[in-house]
Amino acid sequence: MKIYIMLLVSLLLFSACANKNAFDDFNITKKQALSVEQIQSSKMKNENGVTGIATALYLNNVDKKEFHGDEYFYVSLFIKGSKSEDIQFLLNSKKPLQVKALTNTNRFTKLTSLNATWLKYYLVTFNKVEGNLKLQIKDNNNSSRLLLFKNLELVK
Repeated sequence: MKIYIMLLVSLLLFSACANKNAFDDFNITKKQALSVEQIQSSKMKNENGVTGIATALYLNNVDKKEFHGDEYFYVSLFIKGSKSEDIQFLLNSKKPLQVKALTNTNRFTKLTSLNATWLKYYLVTFNKVEGNLKLQIKDNNNSSRLLLFKNLELVK
């Protein structure tokens, strides 16, 4: 009988926590929680060392209603001594359809909590890609590592 009571108490204690996740104690929206899962960062490097930082948010998995058909990324970027016209975005080694420069206060700021005047912000659109997404950012001699994303629409 004691074993059954101990088992019942243990079961009740463990089941009380089952519906919680890591975001329950924070006051964030569902989109903000999804964006935390879909954001990746990389150091920008050249042969002399680290020259900056790149952060990319894969928007298709954050807001499927608005971002579909093509591949959309929100990118924040700092590269020491870089010019905007030298920056290249590549998805699976292919160039983007469109690169739109954004201000540091834009509609994606709340999703990433990045809002620095020294960062450059971009909305980058690529053709639809089947399979894994490999985003790389380059600038003259600087490059990021490959940022790997999965399209959750294709994952079954």
